[in-house]
Amino acid sequence: MPHLSAKGATLRLFDREREQWSLYWASSISGTLFPPVVGRFEGGIGTFHGDDTYDGKDIRARFVWSGVSATSARWEQVFSVDAGDTWVTNWIMEFTRPSGTTAG
Repeated sequence: MPHLSAKGATLRLFDREREQWSLYWASSISGTLFPPVVGRFEGGIGTFHGDDTYDGKDIRARFVWSGVSATSARWEQVFSVDAGDTWVTNWIMEFTRPSGTTAG
């Protein structure tokens, strides 16, 4: 069986009237631009929600960005199968910028 190498991209759009972000994920495997998670940053934490499917089931997805600084950030993805009553974390990424590099 051939090894699948996945690549993706995120399209981030800011709605000035609503003061909220829409984050869209595109996958090289499916060639699909997925429905967005929508939200905003408040108190240094970005929280974004959206509807999706996982293993053929309707889910609610939440992405949380926290600890954002010039040198680091944390991203967490959680899913809910019961309309947000309970959540299961399925992915956490910790980002660090190599020393000697600058933001922007």
